[in-house]
Amino acid sequence: MRFHRKLALAIGALAASGGLFAAHGYSKASEAAEVQRIIWAKEMAIYQGRSKGMVDFYVDNASPNFLAWTAGTPAPFRIDKLRAGKQAMRGRDKEVIETTFRDFSLSGDTAVIYYQNHRTRMPDGTVVDQTYDNIHVWQKTDGEWKVLASMSRPMHGCPLS
Repeated sequence: MRFHRKLALAIGALAASGGLFAAHGYSKASEAAEVQRIIWAKEMAIYQGRSKGMVDFYVDNASPNFLAWTAGTPAPFRIDKLRAGKQAMRGRDKEVIETTFRDFSLSGDTAVIYYQNHRTRMPDGTVVDQTYDNIHVWQKTDGEWKVLASMSRPMHGCPLS
């Protein structure tokens, strides 16, 4: 009886630490790394679109419950304002932004990614030197990762810094 109790405790501890799942090819660390890879690729696609004067990919990958408060906006805004930006960005294809990954966290169907943007050219071609810290909250809904929330803060060279 003691052996079975000790074995049960050992199995419980192994499962709780993720070790049991790792033995079967699953681990929380590898799951988080895969989700991070997927989301980071989506982030890169968002900025690739912006460099071509399009926010279509961003809009297509935003949750219907999207909420953002970005540097330069006086208040939070929802998906309707993001959608309206599609037309405003058309033809504004000179933006240059270097995006640098900072950190990532995954909890169930919610992921948070932190990154920094260094913008050297505005969409209209104006040369600038602006740096922003950014966060996107992603939520897995119906099997797809969607941006639920976005926030940015200006660092140096930005209108609000």
